[in-house]
Amino acid sequence: MRYVEKVSTDSDSFGDEDWSDLRAHLSEAEIAELGMFLVGNLGFHTFFGSLKFYPMFAPDGRLVSQEESAAIYGDRPESLQDEAAE
Repeated sequence: MRYVEKVSTDSDSFGDEDWSDLRAHLSEAEIAELGMFLVGNLGFHTFFGSLKFYPMFAPDGRLVSQEESAAIYGDRPESLQDEAAE
């Protein structure tokens, strides 16, 4: 998880020690797969954020229109990641 957070928030700080830590737990193929997964997801969320695409579901699980979702989530939609962990 440290890798995911570091790559998505401060990739320039990722160094030799981080690579060594990853290699202690994952193969080169697994590291490449994880990297591609992150690139796809980070790019997807960045792109949809630029379109002001709002979540399809309200926090209570109801399917909502983009207008209703905008009213719920405000000017800048945020990830529901914190709620997913609960």
